[in-house]
Amino acid sequence: TAYAEALKDCDLEIVSRPEINVTQIESGKPFIFTAEVAVKPEVTLGEYKGLEVAKADTTVTDEEVEAELKKEQEKNARTINVEDRPAADGDTVTLDFEGSVDGVPFDGGAGKDYPLTLGSHSFIPGFEEQLVGAALEEEKEVNVTFPEDYQAEELAGKAAVFKCTIHKIEAKELPALDDDFAKDVSEFDTLDEYKKEIKDNLTKKKEEQAKTEKENAVVDKAVENATM
Repeated sequence: TAYAEALKDCDLEIVSRPEINVTQIESGKPFIFTAEVAVKPEVTLGEYKGLEVAKADTTVTDEEVEAELKKEQEKNARTINVEDRPAADGDTVTLDFEGSVDGVPFDGGAGKDYPLTLGSHSFIPGFEEQLVGAALEEEKEVNVTFPEDYQAEELAGKAAVFKCTIHKIEAKELPALDDDFAKDVSEFDTLDEYKKEIKDNLTKKKEEQAKTEKENAVVDKAVENATM
């Protein structure tokens, strides 16, 4: 309340919250404090006309269109159970595992019906790669070494053996990139029309981004030429 009252008698243009420091707070005595604030600086505008900034390239390449198409294809992939081949990179396997160091099991080293996507690098380096080629219900021995900076210090830098059994293999099946795909994921009847729409949207996005970047760059240059 006292600070708000003090503002009424102040002609400064304050642009921050106050930093309050109490200097006296005792029963029967006046309450005294200081309020330190930032004020709007005095600015001398420098040269701001005729500023030049680099023009951004808004060209959309075929590779960028294909990358967007691939994202949509991945989003519409379906998962199928695999029983006629061993696990491959990119598959999601459901496995049991039990780890040990020097023949002794360690805390957190076991799991049951654990889903793991091979190639996701979510396990210890080298673990997932050794499961590639493992068949259903085959017991696979995986040998790894914990990283030196592993969060569990008692395991850092140590060699471990994991006994693993895969109970389920699932693979991602991508839809064919054809006119039927375009009909399923868009309002267009052909893949070429859908690609054109993707390119138009990417171009618009790039142009909007370029406009914002240009405006920001011009403002930055004007600020550089000003003094405060």
